[in-house]
Amino acid sequence: MRHLNFITDIQRIPVENLPFDALLGNKTFSLPDNLDWEKVTFKRPAKLEIIEKVDDKVRTYTHKLTYSTCEEDIDTDTIYAYLVTDIDGRKRLLGIPSRPYPIATVSEVHPDSYGTSTLNEVAVSWTATRKAPLIQ
Repeated sequence: MRHLNFITDIQRIPVENLPFDALLGNKTFSLPDNLDWEKVTFKRPAKLEIIEKVDDKVRTYTHKLTYSTCEEDIDTDTIYAYLVTDIDGRKRLLGIPSRPYPIATVSEVHPDSYGTSTLNEVAVSWTATRKAPLIQ
């Protein structure tokens, strides 16, 4: 299991607004500047785990982005791709406009102690046959 450095910025865009249908074999690529990314409000830092697994000679990568937010009406009906930036400025893209899509799960927290956070917890999971590419 590999952890990236602290995630300090999260942006999202509906997958149908991405300018491609599939990722090439490149480990890095660039995105056009004119994409309309929506900034995600969250408690910093967020967590990104990338888990590599080989099953029946097929390598898969499971990406799990976890963050806490004060947003209450989180849209889970729209399928988003996520652009995450770590503290060193490295960016990774989670999701593409074809299956499998990133899946967002929202947990509304009602803690059992006054010292526990009441922020909503969002977990975004994306499984692919390649690691989320770095964005230049």
